[in-house]
Amino acid sequence: MKPTEFVKVNGSFWGEHLKGVSGHLPVSHRTELPGPMVFPRLMVLTETPDWNILELVGLSREYRTLEVRREKVRTVEEYFGVGTEAPAVMTLPGESLFKDATVATQAGRRALVERLPSALGMLGQEYVAAGEELLKFAPGNYATFDRTLLVHTTDDSIRVHWTFFAVAIHRSEPADKYLEYLQNYSNARPHLDPIGTISLPIDPAELKPDAFASTYLAHGLQDVTVDEFLDGHEEILLPAFGGSRLVRRPSLGDDLQPDFILEREDGSHVIGALQLPVVDTAGGKKRRRSLRTNESVQNLTRYADYFTSQENRAEVKSKYDVDVTDPRKLLIVPSHELVAKGQPGVEIVDYDTILRLHLAAK
Repeated sequence: MKPTEFVKVNGSFWGEHLKGVSGHLPVSHRTELPGPMVFPRLMVLTETPDWNILELVGLSREYRTLEVRREKVRTVEEYFGVGTEAPAVMTLPGESLFKDATVATQAGRRALVERLPSALGMLGQEYVAAGEELLKFAPGNYATFDRTLLVHTTDDSIRVHWTFFAVAIHRSEPADKYLEYLQNYSNARPHLDPIGTISLPIDPAELKPDAFASTYLAHGLQDVTVDEFLDGHEEILLPAFGGSRLVRRPSLGDDLQPDFILEREDGSHVIGALQLPVVDTAGGKKRRRSLRTNESVQNLTRYADYFTSQENRAEVKSKYDVDVTDPRKLLIVPSHELVAKGQPGVEIVDYDTILRLHLAAK
């Protein structure tokens, strides 16, 4: 199947499917659903030399026509993991399905307990093994990830990504067979749990407009400052990371200013940086952030190094009443961001995953 055919099939199927679901279930079966229904907002279609990949991205309180983003990567392994020759957690046969599941390295699974306690409420069926690479794809047809948490590690770094719905299909498969697969998979699902959606047993008030703004498409973010973003999302960040307090934009001296320090309920701390297209203000001028992972990681390392000095720790304790020792380093990336290479000592979590962790904590 050519990439152009892949785009056409997905555009037709998902538009018709999700529009039909949104016009029927939340109205006719509202009282039968566990809670409000959440929809995707973006369809990412990625091409590799041997595979086509579909991923539905975003969490929306209501259905809107999916926007489309097209990308290219070198390998399918790079898209779903780190793309190295390291041992993999799983080698996939010709057809594989992960539904309401977690695929993680052993180190990643341990980290979930220590770092992301709300993840324990959304693990589902677990696939855990030693290794740094997450998945190896054997020649064949399909690999489907239906509400699946992917956790891979490289040395002391970790990447956490919740996949709403994704399919990797070998490019040898014809378009009509792929469409038939989507239709059959959809028809096999329970009527009240259609593919590409999730219904959560939460208070509808939890789906706040600000929290569910589109950080993957950058709608509305161009004019939002870091402070404004944190004002609207503190209630999301704290439960997702087991936090009790958020210190915004602390000044550490020598022009060091992380976006936030999150104090956890166990007394540990997380230094956070937003790799989102929000607005920085410096010298009275505003500029939108550019997305450079390496630069963000270097800054996080400088922030963490600052706290190796007892004098610096005492100064921050005096100014902000936080006693920071050996802080974790967190980089929050846009939900479509592909981060294939591990970054030393850094936790990389995309925005949709943070939203899902927040909702799992309820």
